[in-house]
Amino acid sequence: MPDLRPNPTLCLEYRADQPIHCAFLEQAGRCPDATAILARHTTCSYAQLAQISQGIAACLLEQSASGADRVVIVASRGAGLVYAMLGCLRAGLAFTVADAAYPPARIGQIIRTLTPAVVLRCGEASVDTNGPLVISVPETTAEALQAFPCHCVALPSVSPEQPAYITFTSGSTGEPKGIVTHHAPLVHFIDWHVRQHGFTQADTFSLLSGLGHDPVYRDVFTPLSIGATLACPAQSTLTDPARLAGWIHQHGVSVIHLTPPLGKLIETGAHLNGQLLEHLRYLFWGGDALSPALYQHIRAIAPNAVNVNFYGTTETPQAMAFHTLDPDSDSTRVPLGKGIANAQLLVVDSTNQLVSVGETGEILIRSPYLSQGYWGDPALTEATFIANPFTGAAGDRCYRTGDLGTYLADGSASFLGRGDNQVKIRGHRIELAEIENAITRHPLIGQCVVVANRDSASPRLVAYCVGQKPIPAEDLRQALTRQLPDYMVPALFVFLDALPLTPNGKVDKRALPAPFDDSAHPPLSPLAEKLSSAWARILQVPRLDARLSFVELGGDSLSFVQASRVLEELIGHLPQRWETLPVCQLAELSAPPKGALRSMEMPVFVRMLAIILIVVGHLSEFDHWLIVGETSVLFLVSGISLARFQLKAIDERGDARTLLRSLAAIVVPTLLYTALIQLVFDRLHWQSLLLVSNWFPANEVSLFNYWYIEVLVQMIVIIGIVLSIRRVRRVVLADPFRCLIIATCALVALDVLLNRFVFDASALLNRVPQHFLAVMVLGMAVHHADTTARKWVASAVAVLVVAELDLMAVAGVGWEAFSRYVDIALPAILALIWFRSVPVPALVARAGAVIASSTLFIYLTHFQFQSLADHVLRHPLFEVALALAGGVLVGYCWNTLLRLLFARRHKQNQAREADSARRATSA
Repeated sequence: MPDLRPNPTLCLEYRADQPIHCAFLEQAGRCPDATAILARHTTCSYAQLAQISQGIAACLLEQSASGADRVVIVASRGAGLVYAMLGCLRAGLAFTVADAAYPPARIGQIIRTLTPAVVLRCGEASVDTNGPLVISVPETTAEALQAFPCHCVALPSVSPEQPAYITFTSGSTGEPKGIVTHHAPLVHFIDWHVRQHGFTQADTFSLLSGLGHDPVYRDVFTPLSIGATLACPAQSTLTDPARLAGWIHQHGVSVIHLTPPLGKLIETGAHLNGQLLEHLRYLFWGGDALSPALYQHIRAIAPNAVNVNFYGTTETPQAMAFHTLDPDSDSTRVPLGKGIANAQLLVVDSTNQLVSVGETGEILIRSPYLSQGYWGDPALTEATFIANPFTGAAGDRCYRTGDLGTYLADGSASFLGRGDNQVKIRGHRIELAEIENAITRHPLIGQCVVVANRDSASPRLVAYCVGQKPIPAEDLRQALTRQLPDYMVPALFVFLDALPLTPNGKVDKRALPAPFDDSAHPPLSPLAEKLSSAWARILQVPRLDARLSFVELGGDSLSFVQASRVLEELIGHLPQRWETLPVCQLAELSAPPKGALRSMEMPVFVRMLAIILIVVGHLSEFDHWLIVGETSVLFLVSGISLARFQLKAIDERGDARTLLRSLAAIVVPTLLYTALIQLVFDRLHWQSLLLVSNWFPANEVSLFNYWYIEVLVQMIVIIGIVLSIRRVRRVVLADPFRCLIIATCALVALDVLLNRFVFDASALLNRVPQHFLAVMVLGMAVHHADTTARKWVASAVAVLVVAELDLMAVAGVGWEAFSRYVDIALPAILALIWFRSVPVPALVARAGAVIASSTLFIYLTHFQFQSLADHVLRHPLFEVALALAGGVLVGYCWNTLLRLLFARRHKQNQAREADSARRATSA
């Protein structure tokens, strides 16, 4: 088998023909009237941009007579940033960009480090400095042309070997470290970028990258090098998903360099707007790992876009590897890819030999187009920019990334994690030591260690602090926001009496306690404490993070009734979409009302009513029971719950394994109870143990089987399998309501055809999944019926679904028998579509929520409690009441048993972890 790994001795070509701005000047001469910048308040042509940058360059040369060859640009997102960049380059002065959103202390650090002769202040940015001269650069083209009139001044000849820009990253010494880069790497990258991906003058590029990070240079100079348009949004647009997606659509943006968090914003906004971003041709991902789920979501809203994964570091300084994602291949793990032209990813072991496929090593980036090194730190430069270990040639350099990786069979590299104290938060590379140093500068903090906690989907920074006296976490947070960018401020602060140490005196990070919000934030209110404790019992966890919502905490359709009951008791009402609001926020909304009426969520009310009617009907306590359709209503409520609590989790995971927990909560007690009852009163039937007795005539299976539960489980499995298919899931999630309504109609037609031509289920009373699958899918659609038009559509489809169910019933029992009954399915479904809640007496609300949350156990046990009632008091109301109360009691006992088992397992796990930590420490 051929070795597809890169050849580390291969000669890599190096060319440095011109500085980066020369390509722009060529385009300005070729197409002077073409649009170069499209910003919020201005449009700038290539000729105007050339004129403005000429004026800024002349001004800088005049003011830089002191000999300083550096400029700091303090800018917000806007056209002024582009003017300033080009002006510095044309003057032959290296620049650095300080984001105006940085704290003043951070900007001051950068200015003190570089000691520039001039600071360019762009747009609305503010600069607090008593040192260098500050020159303002206006945003609008007209004002910039007036502020920097064209001077016929000969600008210097700029060598591509000169420093072009200095990019600051987080530093382990507590100060940001600057990385000096000359013109050649950016020129080389753009040349490869354009040739590889076929950009043209007709493309519109976006300026969405972080202003203080190296991707911003490819955002700006790729389009300006080919005569294309650079579209620049307002900074506020980047924080509003709907506005951001609308802006991309409005301006026909075709190329975006972006991070995964930014991509999630765009995808969310496109869904909110109901937009397809069909103009997007290329999405270039970097800064963090691209998840398969996000890739699928983006493909749904940008169907024509090619997705490319980039890999590089500030030191390289642009992307040095790429991987183009194939929509038809497995994307469960996106590799880093292979090197761009004249660049290689060398994954080496401890002996500096290439690792084999599947082995782990450190990733070295080999290229003649690396940065020149760290500003004022030759020792660090020497340590990280090393000679190629395979050639030993001084001019053949590699950058040690500190990333761990391996080779795949095709020679691509795959990322496996970090090998040092760096982490990635929201796409930004962070040295934890810099945060620790900033925290310990606080006069009341003696020691601190910061870790990246990965107990949620996104890593969170957690600071463990030892203080001289208690200090509110919020005070410390405010102090840090004045020194560090917001992405470097820890999400949680935990205060300890002392940091745990290993025998050799180092901080023992494995012994640090788990971070909880009571240490990270001001104490929770009594109401929030009650809600947190109650939900922790319902979700069967020892403690929960009050910053998370019910859905984020793992709540599902089985636990939401209990959770809603607790919430309603504590705050008096159920807010719109309460399941998506953080626990601490819910607890602050209001106090319980004094009135006698309470609002009961319609799904809870209907579930309660349905199970009561089922019990009454099954116990045959009334001679002429006229009600049918209760079971269909329960299936529809289950569909609503599935869409409400599971669809998002399935979407984020990329598969339907999240349904397994819900299935287990239904299947395990059903199987245990079925086996017990059949052993006591009959014999075991394999059909019941496999939950398929609904497929057999009554004379072949025991009377003690539960067809409603069996059909429910079978339908959840079917839906889970369908949603596990990537292409199906992508289509559904692109427009859930429309797809689910179409699926409902298709399932109605399928049920008719199956009964007519394949399998007549009349003998089974139509107790098969295909008969009710349309109802459950309709329930999923009802959850997304959030407009009046959608509610009317859902109502019309509900009429179709119920009519088909009734016609099947007529075909099975005849019209004369069926005409004696009243089907409550349609009015109940319409109530679920049009009404969110119903006011009921407080006592009814409490009792109803308890009954609704115990639906499974009431359904399982009601016949046995009827038999018990017959020995006590033969009265219809007593039998029904005892059946309901008995099911509630059994459910309570079952849930209590589970909580005890989970608590015991949690304690055992903690003991094992503590024992492992002690053994590791002693070793």
